[in-house]
Amino acid sequence: MSSIQRRQFLRFTGWVIGGIALSQLSFPREAHADPKIPLIDPKDSVAKAVKYIEDYKKAPQAKGNRCANCSFYKKVELRTGKEVGTCLIFPAKYVYADAYCQSWAKKA
Repeated sequence: MSSIQRRQFLRFTGWVIGGIALSQLSFPREAHADPKIPLIDPKDSVAKAVKYIEDYKKAPQAKGNRCANCSFYKKVELRTGKEVGTCLIFPAKYVYADAYCQSWAKKA
């Protein structure tokens, strides 16, 4: 193998490795639903503390704010026709996208 071929091979290998690394950054992995993860119960002590309500329309203080447009929320799946996702306030539980709590923070 001559030195020119070796350089071409190393250059090509560098581009391939760089492309793979860049593609992993460009296409973040989606969160996948786990059927074992339950929805948060509004009677849960943490839910009560932040005044979690499953329908933001029933919370006059919500003013159109809901989990779906909160910075703590990340969409995961549809359950029984409703969007659910994870919330940093409720670890290991899912919340409805149309829910609301007093910890709502505007999504950047």
